Amino acid sequence: MHSLLETLQGGGYESGADAGKRRRSTHGSSSIATSSGSLKRPSVVGFQSSEQKALRGMSHTEFSRMNCYERHHKMMQDYIKYYGGKPEDLLPKAPTNVMTDFDLLKEAYRFIPKEEDLDGSTWEKRMAKKYYDKLFKEYCIGYLSGYKEGKIGMRWRTKKEVIQGKGQFICGNVTCSNTEDLKSYEVNFAYEEGGKKKQALVKLRVCPDCAYKLNYKKIKKLKKKMSKKKESQGKKKKKKRTDPEAKLDKSSKKRK
Repeated sequence: MHSLLETLQGGGYESGADAGKRRRSTHGSSSIATSSGSLKRPSVVGFQSSEQKALRGMSHTEFSRMNCYERHHKMMQDYIKYYGGKPEDLLPKAPTNVMTDFDLLKEAYRFIPKEEDLDGSTWEKRMAKKYYDKLFKEYCIGYLSGYKEGKIGMRWRTKKEVIQGKGQFICGNVTCSNTEDLKSYEVNFAYEEGGKKKQALVKLRVCPDCAYKLNYKKIKKLKKKMSKKKESQGKKKKKKRTDPEAKLDKSSKKRK
C-alpha cells in the first residue's frame, strides 16, 4: 500500500493514453540522426506514419481511381524515396494491357441480360449479375446532351436515385431537376452492346423541355412533312388560279 502511494505521488502511474503517446513519440523519434550527425534510415513505424501523411495529402478520389498496378507503383516510389534504391528497378509506365475491375464489368454487363449472361459461370459474369441486381428497372435515367445528333443514352436507376425520387418525381434527364408537369414516355431505345445492335422498350419520365429533346428527331421530321405539304398545297392553289386565265385566253382566241 505504501509503495502504491509513493508511485502515485511520484508520478509513476500513467494512463493507457499517456503510455500510447509515449510509445509513439519514442518510435517516431527513433534517431533519424545519430550522435555523430549522420542520417539514418527511418524506422518501420516512422515510414508508415510518413506514408499515411502522404496518402492524406493526396485526395481520396485520386487514390481510389488508381488500379492495383498504379497503387503498387506509387508505394514503391515512396519506398525508394525513404529507404533508398534504384529508381530504374521500377517500370516507368504502367503496361497498357492491364484490366481493372471496372473494365471487366463494362465488358460483362448487359443492359437487358439473357439467361446465359446471368449463369455465373465466370467471375466477370458473377460481378455483372451482382451489379445488375442492385439496379431498379421501372424507370430509366436518360442522357440527352447529344439529342440533336440522335445520340441518347439510357441506364437503370440506383438505390440512391430511387430514394431521392430521381427519374420518377424528378425529371429523368440526368442534368435536369425539374419536378413539374412530368410525363412518362415509352421509348424504343436502340443501342449497341457487345458489337451487336439491340432494341428495348423502356420508360422515361421527363419534363416538357426534356420531352422535346427526347422526341427532337421525330418533331423535326414532322415539321419537314408539314412544310412539304404546305408547299404542295400552295403550288396546287397557284395552278387552280392560273387555269381559268388560260381558258379565257383560249376562248378569246376562238372568237377572233
